Amino acid sequence: MSEAQASLAPGSILELAQSTKKQWELGQVRLIASGTLAQDGTLQPSSPREGTWQLSIRSIEKAASFTPAPSAQVFTLIAGDFAQLEVDGHQHGLEPLRPLKFDTGKPVEASQPTEELLIVHVAAEPAQVRATVRIVEPSKKREQYLFDGQLGIMVQGSAKLLLGDSEQQLNLRDTVVGSDAAEPRISGRGFMAVVSFDQP
Repeated sequence: MSEAQASLAPGSILELAQSTKKQWELGQVRLIASGTLAQDGTLQPSSPREGTWQLSIRSIEKAASFTPAPSAQVFTLIAGDFAQLEVDGHQHGLEPLRPLKFDTGKPVEASQPTEELLIVHVAAEPAQVRATVRIVEPSKKREQYLFDGQLGIMVQGSAKLLLGDSEQQLNLRDTVVGSDAAEPRISGRGFMAVVSFDQP
């Protein structure tokens, strides 16, 4: 099984450190997971070529253009102050922890950043799956549950994954696979990007 087909076992942790660095037009990319959405709402792993969704963490290091695959894209800035994107002739400011969703097959222009930026990048084929990203703030008093069809990426702060009576420390930018049955919970302080995949 390739790195892109990492296990999506309920409640498992997809470690950023285990992903392979590759290049994309604006910098580096680490593919966290790719797959399909089953009829029961669970996520199933598959190769990027065969999958209907992808999750990656990417850097923006320079001004350049890229042409997205024909799919819905969600960019969420998780490190750095600001990025300017031109999509279909319209300017969009990419601000920290504010997901930006767009759908285009035309080239997207990125301005020169003042520092290296990191984004959570989600791509989904809209005819097969609908992707949404929201930023949540888990705490020790209010645990964040992750359910079927969800992936949670710890983007700031420190937290633990709770499964039943066990707990495991989460490293920054690690991803947790949600599950209705296993009921993974996130406890700590910081911010998490919760990616939800649903039937369109």
